[in-house]
Amino acid sequence: MTKYYKEKALLATENKIDSIKRDADFFKRNLIYLFCLVLSFSCSNKDDKPENNVPQELIGKWKLIEIYESDGNSNSWVPYDSGESYDIWFKEDLGLVVSTMIEGCQIGSFSISSNNEIVYNLPCSEQSIIPIESLSETTLITDVTYIEYELNKYEKVTD
Repeated sequence: MTKYYKEKALLATENKIDSIKRDADFFKRNLIYLFCLVLSFSCSNKDDKPENNVPQELIGKWKLIEIYESDGNSNSWVPYDSGESYDIWFKEDLGLVVSTMIEGCQIGSFSISSNNEIVYNLPCSEQSIIPIESLSETTLITDVTYIEYELNKYEKVTD
């Protein structure tokens, strides 16, 4: 009888070992699939740069052509010419050139806020926030109201 129990115990042990091997093979295969699945979700096309939400129409050189002023009695568009070939250049890399600023203060950067405002950063002045009233391929109107209501109308300059 002892031989019978020994054989039965040996057979049970072999079955247990086979079961463990099958479980290990199953785990290895599924671990590889799980690893590939996790790896695919961790990949992304995004990089760590801030999102560029600048409207494509804004990119380019702009010339200030009119100023809408209010003197308390009447409102009207008044022609304006700085004498420059362009007044503001919004670059694709978020660089900014303001040709009417004094030398050394002309080059800076800009961004667009979630409220559709141009945020200017120039070396010789505090950050300026200018709301965009209207933007098309050829015309930009900004609200530069300080005390009295005032708008600036720009026309896109082609090189």
